[in-house]
Amino acid sequence: MSAPSRPETKDIVYNWLTERRWTQDEYLLFANDQNTLIELSDGKVVIHEMPTPQHQSIVLNLAALLRHYPESKTFTAPMPIQLWPGKMREPDVVLYRTEHLDRVQEQFAGPPDLVVEVLSPSTRSVDLGEKMDEYAQADIPEYWIVEQDAQNVSVYTASGGAYELAGRYRRGEHVQSLTLANLSISVDEIFN
Repeated sequence: MSAPSRPETKDIVYNWLTERRWTQDEYLLFANDQNTLIELSDGKVVIHEMPTPQHQSIVLNLAALLRHYPESKTFTAPMPIQLWPGKMREPDVVLYRTEHLDRVQEQFAGPPDLVVEVLSPSTRSVDLGEKMDEYAQADIPEYWIVEQDAQNVSVYTASGGAYELAGRYRRGEHVQSLTLANLSISVDEIFN
């Protein structure tokens, strides 16, 4: 009979981090020290896998393209976004219109005007389910989902506390924002 296997240290630490209840202040101290993608959801810390180089390339392309939108500021993860007290998410890309830059604080920011998530296998169900519901509840006017494999961008707009699909854009087309006037981005440039 063999001896029971001993859990690895990383498993013990991961379980301790994700199973305990966290306050927002504890989370902010930890997240800022780690400089990684860590979220706070209902008192639990959520740790995401590191993004792939392809994921990072898409995020950087999007951020560079969105930076040209006038009277706004664009940020990328890791940057904690407080949807409401105790609910901290780190979207891949966020955009704030100038009149909402007061929402950007020293350690975290409030809800942006546009949030973008690039789907990864490990985050797909959360990005299309839980996060979509939360972003709508936080009154974020527009949510973009970028699908790496299909190379398309789905644009959702808020309506009555939920998102409705406003359009899906593929290579050769331009993503059109419905809530940010004149915001149009080439899908080809996102995936190059």
